[in-house]
Amino acid sequence: MRRNVCASVLLGVLAVAGIVPAAHAHPGSTAGRFAGSSAGLWTCRWAPTMDQDWHNDALCSNGVKQVRPYLRPHDSYITRDELMASARAWARARNHHH
Repeated sequence: MRRNVCASVLLGVLAVAGIVPAAHAHPGSTAGRFAGSSAGLWTCRWAPTMDQDWHNDALCSNGVKQVRPYLRPHDSYITRDELMASARAWARARNHHH
């Protein structure tokens, strides 16, 4: 029990720090956790930059590295749903080679 509580607290701290996507910061989850220095699967979350450029409002992570892919560069306006669909496709393409 103590180990689960410690792991949950650690994951919560990492999620708040932006190291692990918040979607993975719940007890019992193995996704997004560090396994030594090896990277996990890429996941993306909505994380607006407030720079008035919607193309980079997704933050993607593999548990080791974070990337803000510049998505749909030819679209002058992007909805959140469109951006996140492109972000999921970006992550799938990288996970396919994992």
